[in-house]
Amino acid sequence: MALPAETVSTDVEAVIRKSGDDWAKHWNAKDLDHLVAIYAPDAVYLPPHHAAVHGRDAIREYLKGPLGHGVTDLSFEVTYIKHEGNVAYDVGRYTMTVPHDGTRKQDRGKYLTVWRRQADGRWQIAADAWSSDLPAGH
Repeated sequence: MALPAETVSTDVEAVIRKSGDDWAKHWNAKDLDHLVAIYAPDAVYLPPHHAAVHGRDAIREYLKGPLGHGVTDLSFEVTYIKHEGNVAYDVGRYTMTVPHDGTRKQDRGKYLTVWRRQADGRWQIAADAWSSDLPAGH
């Protein structure tokens, strides 16, 4: 799947903010193809309580699990974005609703996403890490 044309821009902060908003929208719609399209082919995904997931194809397989387990209502709040040359990163907070002991609960945490400008000028995720602020097991 091709990345949207708006991921090619000189306004790196706008691209990253829009891409994050779109990622949450696609997550909530369970649209795996659009979720995975923003990752570079050699990206690494670093979810909590799991080994690193290397490569877009492996990320696709990994994301099928949480999408199928009913994680919903994902939203991001960007705290800051830094960029230089062909690399950028954004840091922020997330909230989402997760299944827990037969009920649903609100999770919140933080994330760090590293972006790399590709040869065609588009920005893609090179590394993506996140973790909950809630105590383990809650």
